[in-house]
Amino acid sequence: MPPPDDCRTLFRTGIEFSIPPNFSSHARCQDMVPKIVWVLLPLSLYALYVAVSTWRGRAPSRVALNVETSLLLIAYLLTTAGLGVFWVANQQLPVFDWHYLFGYCTLLLVSVHLVFNLPAVLRWLRRTPAPQAAGKDKRGPVAVGKALAIVVALGFAFFLGTRQGASEVAVRWTAAEAGAGPVDAVVRYHEFSSESRGRVFRRAPGVEWGAPPPAFKRYPDAPHVALARAKTREQGLGDALRAPMPRQARLSVAELGQLLYLSAGITARRGGLALRASPSSGALFPSELYVAARKVDGLPAGLYHYDAEHERLEALGALPAALGAEDADALVVLSAVFRRTGYKYRDRAYRYAVADAGHLLENLRLAAHQAGMRATLVARFDEAQAARAIGIDGVEEGVLAVVELRRAAGRAPHEDAPPAARFAAPPAPADLSIGVTGMVHRATSLRLLPDEAGAGRIALPPPEPAEAGVTDTVMKRRSQRRFLDEPVPLPALSSLLADMAQPPQLSDAIRINLVVDRVEGLEPGVYRYVPGHALVRVREGRFAAAARSAALSQDVIGDAAVVLVLSADRERMLAQGPRGYRHAYLEAGMLGERWLLGAVARELAACPVGGFYDDEAAALIGVDGRREWVLHFAALGWSAKE
Repeated sequence: MPPPDDCRTLFRTGIEFSIPPNFSSHARCQDMVPKIVWVLLPLSLYALYVAVSTWRGRAPSRVALNVETSLLLIAYLLTTAGLGVFWVANQQLPVFDWHYLFGYCTLLLVSVHLVFNLPAVLRWLRRTPAPQAAGKDKRGPVAVGKALAIVVALGFAFFLGTRQGASEVAVRWTAAEAGAGPVDAVVRYHEFSSESRGRVFRRAPGVEWGAPPPAFKRYPDAPHVALARAKTREQGLGDALRAPMPRQARLSVAELGQLLYLSAGITARRGGLALRASPSSGALFPSELYVAARKVDGLPAGLYHYDAEHERLEALGALPAALGAEDADALVVLSAVFRRTGYKYRDRAYRYAVADAGHLLENLRLAAHQAGMRATLVARFDEAQAARAIGIDGVEEGVLAVVELRRAAGRAPHEDAPPAARFAAPPAPADLSIGVTGMVHRATSLRLLPDEAGAGRIALPPPEPAEAGVTDTVMKRRSQRRFLDEPVPLPALSSLLADMAQPPQLSDAIRINLVVDRVEGLEPGVYRYVPGHALVRVREGRFAAAARSAALSQDVIGDAAVVLVLSADRERMLAQGPRGYRHAYLEAGMLGERWLLGAVARELAACPVGGFYDDEAAALIGVDGRREWVLHFAALGWSAKE
């Protein structure tokens, strides 16, 4: 129960900030006044009673005062202990005011109690109690029984207040629930970590948080590069918030040092704490920064860790290919050491760690803009892959964000963007060492699909524009349902796909998938067409029979050389609201028509199919049917005319 210095520092006790920045001292004092009034009300009423009784000539006796203040002491002591056991121990910080105010009153009453009872204690210590006849005094066993009952009651209260509850937050989800499981896990975590008076009757799996981990991560055996702080041209905050300053030259190592310093460097030392450029709950600073430097003058290309304590970079090795973004000048990977926050804030730690990361990232973005670098946050990446790339376990320390740095005068960050990778929900966490904190980190993570991570892209031959006229092609188009057992030329398929890859008219949610059975120069399998005019193999082998079965056993699909399967990303589609559903089907129809007309223009045959089993169709192209919906089938091959 530390005495407050003023209304603003009531919660400080080593915390960098506990009161929101927009929460003024005046408002804080106003908030405290009613609490102080309520806490002091019983003491004030009792003091008034004593004063009135004394004024009327009936002052309470010393024994009466002793008994009455002892009863008040018991009431305040139970209230203080109850608040401590049930709420403050569970990080219900809004109740902390009540806890320490009742505690101060308890100390006051303890002092009064000692004044009345210390002489009796001293007298008792000076005399030797007379021996009692055996079997005639039962006060000893009764006193022992009462003491044991009190100990048992307090132990039960502690257990109830800290561990017992009606429900436990789940930390696992099954493979069958991979789509909904992580979402449900996030919802459960948020509900569990929300502040409420009833929350003390819920529990999460126990975590042994242990002592606070070191405030700084060290690589003592790693070569290091000292960082100077280059004075970059000062940019107004309003301008820096909106756009980076123009730049042609590469970033220098000194400018990188200034950028990192303004993001996570030590800007002040106070009370034994090393305060940083960006704020952190409890001044615990769980964030760590790693730099994958590619084009920084004065710094060899490689992976580095930012040592804020000594203001230097620690060289960890060569550039990891898994981080991607080869055209970026540098990448900054932000991780969080969860125990730094968890030992104090326990199951609410993930909220604080991610918010702290957001503070740091905004500093990084502004500092990058001032240095003439465009900072782009990567929205989707494989957390486990990124963790391995920088050499961390991904559990006790997990990757939260990746930032690409490019010169502002260079190529626009989204121009000629590489093909968008496909991600899925990760499996349930196996390591439960940090309980629900590890659960929610895993639930908010992504896993790069194996085909994108390992198989690589298959470049298609240059497309050949169709020379047939529009009118002639439209007039010739008819659905053909029988095909020859001959392969389709790869250049023809390449040209068909290029025809389809026009800018979307209504919906950007459509994905092009192919079930290839007979194409010259292309192994049988399931493929996805990706930006950059390339294919990525999703599944190897022949799937003509599976395609026929998924399409209600229609021979036109089973006999085709290639089957087009159009799907829609559910989240992207419904981002437009319900109207997005209509738009997706309209867009899919337009793409399907390009497939049909392109086939006719190249003397091939095609046929659309609208009937299929949705679940089997999703399994056929290797997607989660709850996240990606199949909308359309179409066959392609050489026509077998009767």
